Amino acid sequence: MSRRGQISIDKIVAVRSSVLPLYVIIRNDGSVTAVDEVSEDGNDFLTTKMIGDQICFRSIRGDYLSTEGGKVSSRRYCSADERFAVEKRDTQYAFRARSGKYLSVMDRHPYVSLAASADETEVFQLFSLMMCGVNVGKHLEVLERSSSVMIDGVLDDEQVEELRAAIIENGGCGGAEAPKSHEVRVSGLIGRGDCFAGLATHPVILQLVRRLLSPSVKISDVESCRTDAEFVRKELEVTSWNVVHPYSSVDFPGVVDPRINFTATWFLDSLDATNSTWAWAKAPHADGAHLPMLPQLSSPEEVAAVIKTSKPIIANRGSVWLYIGPMWLSNSVGAASFWKDYDAQTRYKHLSGQKEQAQQTFRALTDAQRSAPQKEELCPIVLQTNYVREYVASRDPTPCSAAFANLSELQRRELESLLA
Repeated sequence: MSRRGQISIDKIVAVRSSVLPLYVIIRNDGSVTAVDEVSEDGNDFLTTKMIGDQICFRSIRGDYLSTEGGKVSSRRYCSADERFAVEKRDTQYAFRARSGKYLSVMDRHPYVSLAASADETEVFQLFSLMMCGVNVGKHLEVLERSSSVMIDGVLDDEQVEELRAAIIENGGCGGAEAPKSHEVRVSGLIGRGDCFAGLATHPVILQLVRRLLSPSVKISDVESCRTDAEFVRKELEVTSWNVVHPYSSVDFPGVVDPRINFTATWFLDSLDATNSTWAWAKAPHADGAHLPMLPQLSSPEEVAAVIKTSKPIIANRGSVWLYIGPMWLSNSVGAASFWKDYDAQTRYKHLSGQKEQAQQTFRALTDAQRSAPQKEELCPIVLQTNYVREYVASRDPTPCSAAFANLSELQRRELESLLA
């Protein structure tokens, strides 16, 4: 579609001839050809980038469609020979190379070539990549622009319940013998259930992370977290902030690259003002350009300045929140808020001469709060899948292959790639 005189094209598209039933694809070996159907995994779709009225096409493996030397091929870089001027023809498009010739498709070898003029075989239709009811390219565009995006309705009720049951089975909800805490975390879940492996290889997530970070991205960890909002508000005294692996364990000067990881946070319960103590703040750059600020390497004054921009996390059950880099996170926002409100009442009783009564009421309420059972509706569960660039060490050791014996062939292939 056209907007303000500019051409707007989805970020991930299949390029199909308008007259021949053929799609232009870039194979794994970098060769360019035309096929009569694209793969179901979405890997034959091409990532687009608009530069003015020019466009470039990149495969999920990082190869750019090229016309260098007057022949259609691919390159690992994007220069003038990898850019095409876009000519709109109603709802279709023609792509003019640097040489002035047009991208063309034919039904014989070499299938994809260049033509001197734009006739029928030089006009293309573009189809957006849709997976699980999600326009993947639209969310890729938002991620590139703002580094985070929320997607609703990715998991259905059956998937959510399966994941919740698996988390409980793996101790993700604590137990009667466990000491009370504001959270229960369980890491290393990738090999502890087929549902966790399925989440790590979710097709929408893999399309986004491989096109954003690297085609060779690795899975770092799958971790669950159950947070007791009432414990946070009544037992904790301060709010703490953290960042995900690999930023969580680095020392001075930190990690210079702010785009070496990708995190998917899955919500197995709805988070609202009643049960959410979660919040996030985008990590600023300490040097104004490259080095991201991290909570553990920042002074109290710097932390206070960052969290002024924090936002509460409100999410629907079955949704997923995606972000790139060292986003500052907390699940202890509102610490001691219950007692701050109670103290206001206590101070009133002190001033009105009811000091002894106030002290007795305080002791009784404190004892009652500490012995009260957890309220399930105030204990939401989230699940994080964390991905890192291929040169970064994963947080969780690679599980044995026997743990994935019941997975489909496609899931096993994807996991082998993520764990290699």
